[in-house]
Amino acid sequence: MAAHQGLSDSGGRKTRLQNELDSQRRATEFALRKRNHHEEQARNELEWQIKNTEDEIAEMESDIHGLDADLQAKTASLKLAHTRLENRTNRPGMDLCRDEVQYGLVNELHQLEATIIALKQKLSEAQHSLQKMKLHHSRMLQDLSRKQEALSLEQRSMTTRTRLTSPSCSDKTPVLLVPLTNSSGRSNLQLLA
Repeated sequence: MAAHQGLSDSGGRKTRLQNELDSQRRATEFALRKRNHHEEQARNELEWQIKNTEDEIAEMESDIHGLDADLQAKTASLKLAHTRLENRTNRPGMDLCRDEVQYGLVNELHQLEATIIALKQKLSEAQHSLQKMKLHHSRMLQDLSRKQEALSLEQRSMTTRTRLTSPSCSDKTPVLLVPLTNSSGRSNLQLLA
């Protein structure tokens, strides 16, 4: 009777052990699926941010082209105003006089020069912002590449785990044991087959 009790007690331990292993396997698979889901969400969010950044870069480049065109137009207007003022100042046979037209031309020159300085400042700031945005975009692309590699690794890991999970574990049938010999020549080590 004691021998019979020892066998049933041994069978109960194996069942408990098998249940604990199954529970641990399911918990691990759940944790892996959850982490995989979070990685996918992070990747999707980053892809969305990259697209928005690319749209902002395109808009900023368009603004820079507009500022540059405005600067060129104002520079041409400034040259024209300088030419008009020089022609008025150097008129042959005319006295140099400070009249309303003279003051108007001088005032126009000052306004154009101030506008050009402001446009150059805006253009410089926009170009600096564009460079910073491009650097940020480059970093996001590198981060996306790392996230995709991590996600690929996670998915391969889950696939490998699925292949390694033996159907005998889920059926709760006995697992084959392969005897191993350790360095001392004893064969008391065993490996799941």
